[in-house]
Amino acid sequence: MLHSRLRLMMGATALLYLGPLLAGLGGFGWRVVPVFVAIFLLWTLILRPSSWPQTRADWTRPEAVVAIGAQSAVQVLLVVICFGIGRGIGGALGVVPPFPVLLPVAISALAVPLCRLIWDPRKAEAMDRFLDTAIQGINAAAADLPPDRSEARARASRLLAPLQALPEETPDAEIERRLRAVADHADPEDVRHALLAAANSASASFTGLRALILHATDPRNTDRLGGLGYPAQVFALIATDPELTRLYIRRSTAQLQDDAAAWWDSPTPDALRTAAATVPPALCAALTDLAALTATLAPPDDAS
Repeated sequence: MLHSRLRLMMGATALLYLGPLLAGLGGFGWRVVPVFVAIFLLWTLILRPSSWPQTRADWTRPEAVVAIGAQSAVQVLLVVICFGIGRGIGGALGVVPPFPVLLPVAISALAVPLCRLIWDPRKAEAMDRFLDTAIQGINAAAADLPPDRSEARARASRLLAPLQALPEETPDAEIERRLRAVADHADPEDVRHALLAAANSASASFTGLRALILHATDPRNTDRLGGLGYPAQVFALIATDPELTRLYIRRSTAQLQDDAAAWWDSPTPDALRTAAATVPPALCAALTDLAALTATLAPPDDAS
């Protein structure tokens, strides 16, 4: 699917360059070059917004003028090269095709909306940022992780033991307070491991399962535990319990709204819709809404 989208993107982008080439082939004068330069610059502005100043303050900085000048110079060069190739082909063939000047201009201009329909630069940039963060986290973990984490994980389990023993009616705020206290003395990955181990044990407590949901959907853990599929693992464990599912929906919705990159570790829309078919109607609607939110945040190829 991704390869198909990339091929479509390449084909639509080819139209951008085809315009000045046809203009040169048609024997139109150099006066049309500024028109194509404007179209090329519009294409970069819409499809590569990160290469342009992002705020009003950015536009006033001296380096912004240099960046815009360099961007413009590159586009002028591309247009001149394509136009020159077209003029060369036309001269070699000795033929001037009888089409109006608006045809090549329209072909280049058409590339802009077509490329935007195929490719969403905001989601692509979000994916790039997320992958950069994940790679940095993996590299940092590889550099700092001791060969044996058994003692660290055992310490996290001991620290979580009083929390696991809290009564079922303990408020979420109190559970979160205790999780923050544990986080001062244990790595989030060790806390995750201990919570998951307890949840998978025969003696899993209801409060421990709530703590697992709160920890997995904590915005502070989105980046630190990114790439592990933590929220998706948790959902698979609690999806059969209506009360826990209700808590998960509320927390996951807030997490996704706070940071769109959290979709990467969240359950897929299909998994959420499948679970929705097995719960009471009120929860079914909430899970369906969460699936829709997840689908809107995921890149097009991952939305399902």
